[in-house]
Amino acid sequence: MALFSCYVDVERFLGEPVKELARFLVCLRRRERLPVIVTIARFFQSVEHLEHFYRFRREKREEFLASLPLSEAERKILWSLLKNFFLRHSENSSGKPIPQNDLIALRKGRLFEELVYHLGPVKREKVELTSMHCQPMVNRKRVEIRCKGRSLSNKNLDVVFWGRDYVEGYECKGNVQFFLELGLRGGEKGRKVREKVMYLNQLARFLKFVFKEVHIYLASFAPDVDLDRCRELSLRYVSECGRRELHFELITIEDFVNYL
Repeated sequence: MALFSCYVDVERFLGEPVKELARFLVCLRRRERLPVIVTIARFFQSVEHLEHFYRFRREKREEFLASLPLSEAERKILWSLLKNFFLRHSENSSGKPIPQNDLIALRKGRLFEELVYHLGPVKREKVELTSMHCQPMVNRKRVEIRCKGRSLSNKNLDVVFWGRDYVEGYECKGNVQFFLELGLRGGEKGRKVREKVMYLNQLARFLKFVFKEVHIYLASFAPDVDLDRCRELSLRYVSECGRRELHFELITIEDFVNYL
């Protein structure tokens, strides 16, 4: 029987505002946790930049907090964590300040990864091990993924759960439709998006030949996206490798919490 495992090169930047907010959400009571997470995901989808947060705080803060099934004390804690998430500054590894709008986008993706890691997997009874930032390995060798002779290897999945003959992997994006639309561009950024989609598809296809049950998800923290459009773009990109068929699944945070 084939053995799945992960190679983890380096841990990514996460930051205290992400850890603190993730810890608060994960520790909520189950009946409140899931609707609160989905409500916050919709809030994040409408607040993409610093100026959006200031406007939201001025015009919609009270209405937003009142909609949450939380106590008054919990709402105050949550709002303090959200302020830190949007307003606290951070620096890169060389000590240079990260532009705040870039930092917000980065934190959204990292928060989604943390939530998937702590709340998943979908099929708990089949999972024995878990990893973040995983370069998949089979029988202790890193999986080599190619597309028409071109190497797509040395990429990773954000979160992976696995057990005997079972693999469940997630590539987490703040807004998967925005991510896929970037693939229509020319230049390096568009190429990287297309190659990531090709990698996910070729990886899922390969793993399904090796393991009995495989689910690879390209997942969106933004719940209100056009999944039909996302499939259309994904199919366009994967067709560069041959067959026009998807071996990974497109889901949103709302789909994910409903699976749990």
